Amino acid sequence: MTTLTATAVHAGYRDREVLHGVDVAFDAGVHLVLGANGAGKTTLFRTLTGVLAPSAGQVLVDGRDLHDDLGAKALIGVGAHRAALAPRLSVVDNLSYWARVLALAPGSQRACVARAVELLDLGPIATRRASGLSRGQAQRVSLARALLADPPVLVLDEPFAGVDPGVGRQLRDHLRRFADEGRTVVVSTHELAEVSTLGDDVTVIHDGRVVGHGATDALRAKLGGSHYQLRVRARGDLTGALTRLGYAPEAAREDSVVVDVADEDGVEVLVAGLVAAGIGVREVAPLANPLEELYLHLQDGAQDGSPLRGAPGPNAC
Repeated sequence: MTTLTATAVHAGYRDREVLHGVDVAFDAGVHLVLGANGAGKTTLFRTLTGVLAPSAGQVLVDGRDLHDDLGAKALIGVGAHRAALAPRLSVVDNLSYWARVLALAPGSQRACVARAVELLDLGPIATRRASGLSRGQAQRVSLARALLADPPVLVLDEPFAGVDPGVGRQLRDHLRRFADEGRTVVVSTHELAEVSTLGDDVTVIHDGRVVGHGATDALRAKLGGSHYQLRVRARGDLTGALTRLGYAPEAAREDSVVVDVADEDGVEVLVAGLVAAGIGVREVAPLANPLEELYLHLQDGAQDGSPLRGAPGPNAC
């Protein structure tokens, strides 16, 4: 098992400090780093992967200082926020190029590329130019690139940004499988849905500080579960159709009801069931969910300096 830790890390750019004494520790499993845009997630990930040296503190991977031991960087596969792919090259040619950049043994480069293509189910698009890929396909290629050297640690910055729900589900399945194989997978996101569907634990970052950390189930339990409330507007016998589908709708307005689903995938199931029942769906809009309330609670606590109920202090993991 390979661990990735940061201890009392301060980091930033020139005279602007972004991270203020951050402590995190990750081992085998899927670990989510949750925070709004501008919270410091990308700076943290640049520091965790050796791209940005901390101005104070230490980053270790498998006990080796990432910023003193260059060989330690080979233990980490990196997925950037945007897939850095050459648009005129095919998927395979892009991966072959990165195999050379990573200095993989010349005799094994082709086998490493083939393995990454197989792991991410890229065969059908292997010869397609990168310029013709969808956002979701490009993210899968970026993940394949991170796996070229078969690293024990994956650090992925916003891999779900801009992908549709179906592709997001595929990516989550891949990451879960890699973690079950014993890898340490660290994923940044500002999407609360990922908390309920992917992570083993969550670290909440705000203004360059850790303001909350805990197991996913424990964080959800703070506010009574992980269900999502939806307001549904439709033509036809909406209440009757939802009841027959096994839901417990509550009347909201003349042409709408409120209904609970377990997660984002449950939204797709609900809409598909209504359409199959002949109901004309006009609108499906999310209401507040417990995870969002928890996130806002942690964020508000960080802003006003009040104690964070059930969460460690600003510099604790």
